[in-house]
Amino acid sequence: MPDLRALLDIAVAVVNLVGVPVAIVLFFLNKRRERLEREYGTYNSLDEKYVDYLKICVEHPNLDVFDLPMPDYKPTPELCWQELQVFAMLIAILERAYLMYRDKSHAVRESQWVGWEAYMKDWASRQNFRDAWDKLKGQFDCGFEKYMASLLSQIRPL
Repeated sequence: MPDLRALLDIAVAVVNLVGVPVAIVLFFLNKRRERLEREYGTYNSLDEKYVDYLKICVEHPNLDVFDLPMPDYKPTPELCWQELQVFAMLIAILERAYLMYRDKSHAVRESQWVGWEAYMKDWASRQNFRDAWDKLKGQFDCGFEKYMASLLSQIRPL
C-alpha cells in the first residue's frame, strides 16, 4: 500500500505541475479569442451600417451624399432637406465608429480607427456635410461632438 500511495502522490504532483500552467495558458487563449471576437463584432457591425448607407446613396443618386462629391451640384431646397436626412444617418454611423473604437486596444485603433478617421476628415472637407453638422450637432455623444468640432476646425472646406 505505501507504494501505491507514493505513486498517487507523484501523480498528483505531476498533474498539478502540468495542469496549472496548462489551465493558465488556456485561460489566456480563451480571453484572446473573446477579444478578437469582440473586435470582429465591432468591425462587422459598422461595416453593415456603412453598406446600408451606400445603398441609400445608390437609391438617391440625385443627392451629393456619396464619398465623391458631385461636380457642379446645385441642390434645390428639397434636395438639401433630403441630404440633411441622409447625413444624419452618416453622422450616426461616424458616432458609432467613434464610440466603438475609442476604447479599443492600440493595435485595433491602428488598423481600424485610422481608416474611419481619414473618412471623417474627407467628409469634414465637404461644405454640404459641414452645413448638415451645424444643423444636427447637439444631439450626439459629447465626446464625439468635441472630436468632430476639433476635426472640423483643423480641416478646411473644399
